[in-house]
Amino acid sequence: MKNRKSFFNKGKKTFAIVGDGDCEKWYFQLLKDAEKLIINIRPELIKKASLKKQYEYVKDLSENYDKVFWIVDYDVIDRESRECKKGEETRSDEFGRYYTEFSKIKNVEIAVVNTCFEYWLLLHFKYSKKQFSDCDQTQKELGKIFKGYQKTEKFYKQSNNIYNQLKDKLPEAVINASKLGNFDIKNPNNPVCEIYKLFNKDGSFNTNLK
Repeated sequence: MKNRKSFFNKGKKTFAIVGDGDCEKWYFQLLKDAEKLIINIRPELIKKASLKKQYEYVKDLSENYDKVFWIVDYDVIDRESRECKKGEETRSDEFGRYYTEFSKIKNVEIAVVNTCFEYWLLLHFKYSKKQFSDCDQTQKELGKIFKGYQKTEKFYKQSNNIYNQLKDKLPEAVINASKLGNFDIKNPNNPVCEIYKLFNKDGSFNTNLK
């Protein structure tokens, strides 16, 4: 552990995590605090930003950070696509353009979640390939296993915070999420949770910059 600490402190590696949800923000801030002696992570999350604003933000950060992770809740894109007016570019088509562009940028990693962040938490407890209709349904399923779960800052940051509570289950979450496979731009509505890409198999944060 001592060698690992000195390696990361010496390397000064910087990571940005971009998303538009409160849950992602709270969770990764807690991860940063818990692992600060091992790795240097600087979460950069923006709330209720348009898809275009997120794209621009990720592109800008990629010029200054060793690695930028963009967490995308696909249920939002799907919902907004259905709400688009006739003749407008759908959010799914817009995201497809960004996805193709970023696939060519080595230090940008897109992590798509369908439906939402609660799916990642659910996978800490069990493998599920259920196609949830929306985030509310996902949260309801999570609540059956993670008793008392609430989508609030108070719950996430209570004395035994949510990251610390689930840390021992991270390897299981990584396995379960990876079994779902990766996002397919041609079949975007399949259940998927690519947050596992941010972690190694043992649950440690992934610092592989290749």
